[in-house]
Amino acid sequence: MIKSPKVVNGYSLVELLVATVLFTIIAGTAFSLLFSAQVRYRGESDVTTAFQQANVAIDQITRDVHSAGYPPANSFAVGVAPQLVALPFSWSTGTGYPNVPCTVNVSCGAVPGDNDLILETDPDGNGVQWIRYSLQGTTLMRGMIPKAPPFDPIAATSAALVPYLENVMNQSSSLAVFSYRPPLSTPSNIREVNIVLIVQSAQPDPQTQQFRTITLTGQAVRFNPND
Repeated sequence: MIKSPKVVNGYSLVELLVATVLFTIIAGTAFSLLFSAQVRYRGESDVTTAFQQANVAIDQITRDVHSAGYPPANSFAVGVAPQLVALPFSWSTGTGYPNVPCTVNVSCGAVPGDNDLILETDPDGNGVQWIRYSLQGTTLMRGMIPKAPPFDPIAATSAALVPYLENVMNQSSSLAVFSYRPPLSTPSNIREVNIVLIVQSAQPDPQTQQFRTITLTGQAVRFNPND
């Protein structure tokens, strides 16, 4: 008996070519979408990081302002050493600080000012500290040092400043970091500090190649009395 040859089923060359083209289109589309998603993720990740860092900074400034002015003068007997008493906000020694008050934006010098803030408080029960925030270029600096003679808070804190928040763009936007309420008052009468931070992302957006900025605001109220 003569057997007929087996018929082998398979794909023709045309079918293979069509399948290859379809696979290439689908794979290309999938990888294109994945690449776009990664680019967007990198851009949003940079903005999120800048937001989180600025938010932490505002929270810390707010906590420091809350405790400013503690312990007040009425916690001690009359005539106690001035380094034991926390005046809420420090200013230039040229006005007679800490014995002679000054007027904000008039006779206090640079501090407290639009981009400078020096607080006095006892944060850990180990004595009054000067806590300073100062915007220098695009970096918000922070420093803390014990209040002590010769009572020059600007010089003393300048030596203690370290970078705290990078890429702060307030100066280029002509917007103050700090503003005080009530305005044009002596530092001891300041009750509120408004905070505005304009922060730029560390890297340009991968799609637009432009740096993105965010603006965060906060309000800190001093809890401690003047006396």
